[in-house]
Order: sequence, then structure tokens, then C-alpha cells
Amino acid sequence: MALRLNLIHAFTFVLLSSTAQVTQVETVIQKGHDQSVLCLALHPDSTILATGSRDKSIKLWNLNNTREIRNLLGHTASVRSIAFSPDGKTLASCANDETFRLWNIQTGETLYRSEPMGDLLTSVAFLADGKHLLIGGYPWEAFVFSIPEKKIIKKIKVGPNKGTGSGVQFAVSGNGEWFSIAEDNHTAQVFDAKSFELKYTLKREDGYCGGCPSYSVFSPDSKFLYLASHRGALKKYDLSTGQLQKSLALEVDDIQGLAINPDGTLLLITHEREASLYNAATGALIRTFATEEKAKFNRGLFSLQNDRVIFVKENNLAEARTLTDTPHSVFTGILNERDKGGVTYDPNFYWESHIARYIRIKNELKIAPDGKSLIRGKFGTKLKQWDMASGQQVHEFVGHDKAPYCFDFSGDGKLMVSSGADGKVVLWDLVSGDSLRSWKAHREPVFDIRFSYDGKKILTSSWDATIKIFDANTGKQLQYIDLQNNSGFVAAWHQNNLYFFVARLNKTLEMWEPDTKSVVRSFVGHTDGISSIQQSKDGQRLLSASWDGTVRLWDISTGLSIMKLSNHEGNVHTTIFSNHEQWIFSAGADRVINVWNAVNGNLLYQLSGHQADVTSLAISKDDKTLISHSLDGITKFWDLENKKEFYEHIHLAERDWMVKTRDGYFSITANARDKIHFVSGLTTFDVEQFFETFFRPDLLPSLYKSRGAGTPQKTLQGKLQSSPPPDVRVAVLPTADGKRAEVFVRITERGGGIDEIKLLHNGKSIALSKPPERKKYKKDEQVIVKEEIVLVGGENTFSASAFNLDRVESATHSMSLVAEVPMKPGICHLFVVGINKYKNSKLELNYARPDAESFKKVLMENTKGIFKSLEVHALYDEEASKVNILQTLDKLAAQVKPEDVFIFYYAGHGSMADNRFFFIPSESIRLYDIKSLEKEAIPASMLQEKFRNIAALKQMIIMDACQSGGSVELLATRGAAEEKAIAQLSRSAGIHVLASAGSEQFATEFAELGHGLFTYVLIKALQGAADGAPLDGKVTIYELKSYLDDQVPEMTRQLKGKPQYPFTFSRGQDFPVILKED
Repeated sequence: MALRLNLIHAFTFVLLSSTAQVTQVETVIQKGHDQSVLCLALHPDSTILATGSRDKSIKLWNLNNTREIRNLLGHTASVRSIAFSPDGKTLASCANDETFRLWNIQTGETLYRSEPMGDLLTSVAFLADGKHLLIGGYPWEAFVFSIPEKKIIKKIKVGPNKGTGSGVQFAVSGNGEWFSIAEDNHTAQVFDAKSFELKYTLKREDGYCGGCPSYSVFSPDSKFLYLASHRGALKKYDLSTGQLQKSLALEVDDIQGLAINPDGTLLLITHEREASLYNAATGALIRTFATEEKAKFNRGLFSLQNDRVIFVKENNLAEARTLTDTPHSVFTGILNERDKGGVTYDPNFYWESHIARYIRIKNELKIAPDGKSLIRGKFGTKLKQWDMASGQQVHEFVGHDKAPYCFDFSGDGKLMVSSGADGKVVLWDLVSGDSLRSWKAHREPVFDIRFSYDGKKILTSSWDATIKIFDANTGKQLQYIDLQNNSGFVAAWHQNNLYFFVARLNKTLEMWEPDTKSVVRSFVGHTDGISSIQQSKDGQRLLSASWDGTVRLWDISTGLSIMKLSNHEGNVHTTIFSNHEQWIFSAGADRVINVWNAVNGNLLYQLSGHQADVTSLAISKDDKTLISHSLDGITKFWDLENKKEFYEHIHLAERDWMVKTRDGYFSITANARDKIHFVSGLTTFDVEQFFETFFRPDLLPSLYKSRGAGTPQKTLQGKLQSSPPPDVRVAVLPTADGKRAEVFVRITERGGGIDEIKLLHNGKSIALSKPPERKKYKKDEQVIVKEEIVLVGGENTFSASAFNLDRVESATHSMSLVAEVPMKPGICHLFVVGINKYKNSKLELNYARPDAESFKKVLMENTKGIFKSLEVHALYDEEASKVNILQTLDKLAAQVKPEDVFIFYYAGHGSMADNRFFFIPSESIRLYDIKSLEKEAIPASMLQEKFRNIAALKQMIIMDACQSGGSVELLATRGAAEEKAIAQLSRSAGIHVLASAGSEQFATEFAELGHGLFTYVLIKALQGAADGAPLDGKVTIYELKSYLDDQVPEMTRQLKGKPQYPFTFSRGQDFPVILKED
């Protein structure tokens, strides 16, 4: 019987210190770049990767787990080069905005920003003393910048390559004595790094090659310089003489970069379509790394561990490959994975770049007419409406073929009209969310769509350079206006419904009369395209924002500008009036919201916090709350009285979202947890680490309504500062017979004490035989826990974490091994509880018992071939007492083995009281009296311990538990608290939990189903409806979860008019539940 370890260090602990000073805690979305990645740099300690992009941002990544650490924002054009200082505390960058910057990588703060240097900059490099910076690019001089003096101390004449865009490229020797400047025409200059004196000029022997950029790199021992040039050889120079020692590769084409590995044995030349790995001594080609058609290489480096190469690419990604060209890791995020709704325009392809840019910044968000919810498009091919306070979805608008991104409401607030990339117009009932009518309006994407003020007409403006007007009741086209190849990007009706305004891509802003198809007023002043317009309530003034960086206010009657507002850096994407029209708000590419006095044009104050272009603004009816939305899917809520952000919505994908207060309290969907994390300094924290204290879906609505007032004293920032979590490491040793493993968990005190320790085996929680004392230990004191655990055939993963005394959890550490033992077929132990009849007749239900019996029946009919056998335990009505339920679980704990499967189904009452969830057995007489509940009911924490004692590594709990009584608001509050309790049950026990929302007894309302709605959908899923890709006759846990998440809201919307969402939380292994026989 053999045992194979998966991880090299399974027998040893790795000591990692986490004594870094706690800085401001930030919420970081794993976004990735949304345009080409052009440059990269590695931190001196090899833990951080930095990347710079055409999207104007620099990102810091954890090199080991590929997490995004921080966004460095400030450049207004493509970032071309980045470099870490020798001490690793500072990053330098330069860009096509002609500036260079210095950044504090711990905070993201800009330490220095240069004035424009006169032309594009393409390379920066620190000298070894960390006090001098080399800057160069297209200028005919390179510069030596003194960081302490903040001034240029030397200028060096250079021959930049402007033809292919590489400018000049710097390299600095490892011993700090040399630096080189690689230029056009196969040339490099080598300088003394201390005196800045020119030592050698290395160039081709004859002829001239303009447009032939060069790249250079020093050998690690600083004795040689390698030089590679387009249409030239790869050459090796002796730095003691400046003489050519050897020509290695005969000819290099389309060069993008040159790198050498840490031990000096390998060279990497990056080309557009491939990268070549050479033997540095002989010049022999070892291998080539290929890339995809639309993913050309831009630059490549070796890792400092000398085990992989890292490339940045045209497809917006950075990727690491081993030296043998096997994939290692990808640095990506939601911007690369998001459903684009069929919009496939390539921003890197010239002929599609303009339309790609225009659609990218069409990112409208509006307050719905109910004043309580928000609507936005670009959720794939859907628009979504969600509740401001809770983040929960209200409606999903399905009907477009491609991404919808422009929409408008009728004056009475009952209808919505939308359009987008498919050129189609869809009319919606806002109350039901149903589509009423649709028609194809344009052959190209629509940029804007507007109801007339009387609601009788709909205006559309398209990329096809036409404006069309339709009858809102019939969809019939009334008018067609040809804009002569100058598309209208923004349009709006005049309040009298006789004229309309249109801002075209030829930088004009005009008022048109549709019957004569003529311009009746031109508003002259903007020098770039207009991105946003709004008319004042009296119809006399027009407000506009432009990509020229200004906001203007116009007199409509004369067409003259009466105010010009200039304070933004870069494009302005949106501007609005406050409702009382005393303020003007504007925002754009600089991510800052400016608040202006609408009377005198004075800048009143600014609101900062967005990490991407702000594209949409909206204001509450009372002018107390401003809502802003940015390209990365973040919606921020600002208290205008205190001038502070108090709430945030983060939408990552169609069903992945997070709602968070500024103090860290949050609600989050399951799939979003892997895409959002917290960062303090350069340390990342899982959202899960703060789950117990800060996951508060029950608290968020009240915090939203109070604009953050009354927030509990605990803040996420304060928790980390006053009570840091412990460190945890796991090690695994197999026993001699290979049937068991000794699992060691080391917990290191970091200042917050040590509370509960959580150990998981393949995701399932394991009860500890001797848990350590829960207390505060001495700083850095270590506690070691040992458990001997039975192994299962195949992979065994052991994960551990620990809570501090404030219930902040450590990061999880895992080790795995593979036991090469026979895979035993497991027994499925099914325990069903269904309670219609209660001791208190007022609590009786209609469908709980039939639901339980039907669930049992569908499993009995469809589990052959999956399990060794199915053993059923059932308790109904009076039999389902507290004693009987607990005794049955104890009996199962004595019988069930690790390879078995355990499924628990409960249908009956559930109750939330005193922030605890209770299962209500048949003898309970009160649902919300805490004393009665503690005596008669079963708290979820007690079941959690029972489930933990059941050895099966694969467990699923299904709860169709109903709460009844009380107001709708009270039930909603209980439902939010119940969500946390159920999530906690899943997390703590390491099991899958699928539960109805439970706030009302839907069974009484939907008698035609013959079941409670949740179980009706569940049974339908298990009968095969949930069998997804691949269509294999099996329904797995995750297929079941996905089906419930999709279908329960849709059915409740159809039957009740409002969607209700199940609570589904998954921990542990996926496994099939049923197998349909042909």
C-alpha cells in the first residue's frame, strides 16, 4: 500500500512572519487589465509582480497566488515601463503621457510626478544606489534624475527608435557599476553608473538600419553585456574591453525584449509571435514559446527562482510558464472573464478600436422610478434591477441578443425602453419585468435611446450615423434622419417634445427640428466629443460634459456658453444637476467626482475613491445621496452632507456581487468570494477571514437607510490593528501502514489570541480530539495540534485555519497527499425529516411531510450505480421530536465511514431568534420565544456539531424551513439573519447546504404545485432537469445548486410577482447525487 505526497514540504513547517505593519485596509477586486499589458517588473524579494498596461494602470500582483494587490492609477496614457527600487519600497513608471512617476507600493500613493518631458517615454530604471533614476524614450536625450533632489542632473544624447515605438531601453548591471542604453540602429551605449561617463559605444560595423531597435542585458556577474537588435545578431560583449566576444543567434526579428536568467545560463528573446530560449554560452536555441493569434507577446522575464518565465501579452493577460513550456499561472481577473454580451470588437485592432472604445464607456446606471432600486445593462445580454439597500436582484430583463447599455424610463415610471449592441429596441413593463414589444431599429449598435417627455415617442441614435423616431405604442418608425457619417453619441428630447439635442462624434452639439430634419441651434465650444447632456428643469439651460476635459453650461435660446468648468484631468464622461439645481456634478477618466456651484461655477469639493473611469452619476430625490458608477462594476453611495462614501455595490458578473459599508460590513454571493479580497499594505486577506463578524446581510439595509450612521463600533480596519489573526501552517506524515495520516497544525499567536481551530479533510470539518486552550498567548508563541485521520483512496487534502478571540479567521493553509489505496464504494445514508403536524396546531404545515417523502422517493429511484447501497432514516410529524432527531444523528455518527455520503433533508418550521437559527421539532409550541426555543428546539450550532461527528467526507444538507408570522419587514430581517446562520452552518461543518429562503410559507399559496415551491424545483432538478454540461445522466451538487439558483427566483417571480432567492452554500467536494437510468 503506497502513499504519494503531493507537496514537497509536507514534512516540514515553513516559517513565515506576518509582522508587517497594518496599513489602511482596502477592498480589492480581482479585475485584471482590460487592455494590452505592455511591461512588467519583479520585486527584489520575488513575491510581487508589477504590470503596466495600455489601460493606463499599473497593477501589483502576488506572484505566488496571482492575487491582485493594488492598482496604481495616475497616468493618462499607456504605461510603457516600470521598475522596482533596489530596496523594493518604490516603483518607478513612465508612460505615453510623457511623464514619469514614483509610487509607494505599500499605499499606492504617488510620491513624485514629473512634468511632461516633451515626448513619449518608454523606459525607466533605478541605479543600484536607489537614489538615481534613468528615464528615456522618444526624446533625443536620456535623463539621470536625482530622487533626493527631485531634479535631472544629467542629460545623455541618444538615438531613439521611433519607427517601431521602442524608443530607448535601459539595463543596469548587478554590481551597480554599469548601465546601458539600447537605441536604434543596432546600437548601445555603456556608462559608468557612478560618474555617468560613457565607456563604450557598441554598434554595427557597417551600414545603417533605421527602425531597428535594440535591447540589452548584463550577465549576473556583470562581466558581459548581451545586445539583441531587430534584423541583427544576438551579440555578447566583454565589458573589460568593450570588444565583441561572440555572436550567438545569427538574426533576430520583431524583437520585443531581452532577458537573462538569475544564474546567467539562459537568454530569452521575446518576439511578437513567439519567444526564444537560448543557451547563453553557446547561443544554441533550446526551445520556443508560442502564443495565440490575438495574444502576441509584449515582454518577457525570468522568475527570480529561475523556474519559470513570465510574459505580458496583447490579450490583456500576464502568464507564467515553466522553462519546459507548461502552463504555470495566469494573472487575470473579471475584466478578462466577464460576459461581453456578444460585443467582440477588438480595441487593439485599428479598424475596430473606435467603436470598441465608445461601447466600453457606455456604462449607464440609473435610479429606477421607485427610488429604491438601480438599473444597469451589460450583464451579458441582460439588464438588471437590484435593491439599493440589500443588493438583492429585483428584476432581470431578458430580451436582447447582444449587450444592452442604454435605456430610459417613461414619464409615469411604468415603462422602460432599452437598446444596445444588437440595434434592437425593447419596451419593458417595469412592474413585472416583462418585455411588451421589441423591434430591430438599426443595423449597427445604438448609442442612446430616449422617451419623449409625453411618453409618445422613442428616439434612437446609432453608430450607423442615423437617428430614428418611433411611435412608443406601436413601434412604427415615424422619422429617419441621416447624420452624414457623423454618429450621434448622446441624444435627448427638448422638454417641449418638438426638438431634440444630439452630440455627434465630429465634436458638435446641436438642436434639431425633426420634421424638417434641420439644425436649429449649434452649441460651439467643446474641442472633443460630448459624452453627456442634461437639460435644466425650466428648459432654458443645457449641461454638457466632454472628452476635452470640460463641462459647459449653455443658454438654449441663444446657443451661447454661459459657464465653463475645468478641473478634470482627462475625459469627462458624465455630468448632472442636483434636483434643486444649485450644484453640478461631473466625473470621468480621472476617477474624481467634482461638485460645482451651479450659479458661479466655483468648485465646492471633490469625492475620491473610484479605481476606474466614472461613467455614470445619479442623485436621490432629496439631494442627500449621490450615486456614482465606474467601469469596473463598482457603484458608490456618497453622503453629501458629510461628503463621505458610506456604501458600495460591487457587481462582478451576472450573479456575483458584494455590498459593503465603509467600515467593512458586507453581504456577498458565493461565487464573488473568490474574486474579492482585502489588502493591508502588501498583505492580502480572504473575505472569508472576516465572515463571522462582518458578514451581516441583516444589518446592511438599516446602515444604508441611515447613510452609515449607527454603525457598530467594530470596524475591519480596527480589528486588524487591535486583534490580528494567528498564523496557521499544516504538515502531514503518513503512518507506516499507509491507512492513516498524522496531521500537524501549528498556530502562531500574532496578538489577537487563539480561539477555535478549524481542520478540514477534503473540505469536511474534523472534530479535534484535544483542542488547545482558548486564550491570549505570548506574542509569536506557537501551539501545535496533532490529529490522526483515516485516509480515503485518492487525494486527501488537509486544510486548517484558526480564529482569534475576536473571531477573525487566519488565512487557510493546505497540504495534500494521494493515498494509493482501493477506492471503496460508499453507502449513502439519507435522513429525512418532514413535519406537518405540530403540538401547537397553529404551526401546522401542508406540504412538509409530502415534500420529505417525495425527496426520499426520488433518491431511492435514482441512486443505483452511484452508491454501494442507500440506507434511509425517516422521521415524520410526531416522531420528529428533538430527542429522536438527535439520537438518529448520534446513531449515524457511529455507523458512517469517511468514504460514505450523508444527506440530511428537513422540511418544517425554522426560526431566527437572538441571532441564532433553530430547527423546530414537532413538540415546539412557539417560534420566537427564546426560552422555549432553547428548551424545545434544535439550534443550528448543535446540528453543526452532530454533522461534524459524522465521518462522511461528502455531506449535503437540504432545508425547506418556513418562518411565519410578523410583518413583511420583520420577515425580511429574519431572512437576512437566517442567510448568515445557514452560511455559518456550511462553513463550520464543511458541508453543502441548500435551503429555501424561508421567510414565508409559499406552499399555502401555490397549492397547484403539490409541494412547497423550493422542494418542487428540487425534485424536478433531481429528476434530471439539473443535468448540465456534460449531459451524462448525473446530477452533481454544483449542478443542483446552479439549477436552484436559476429556477427558484424565476418561479417565485412568475407565481408571486417577486423573485425569492434560495440560500445555497457549498463547502467540500462535489459529488453526484442521482444517476438517471436510460
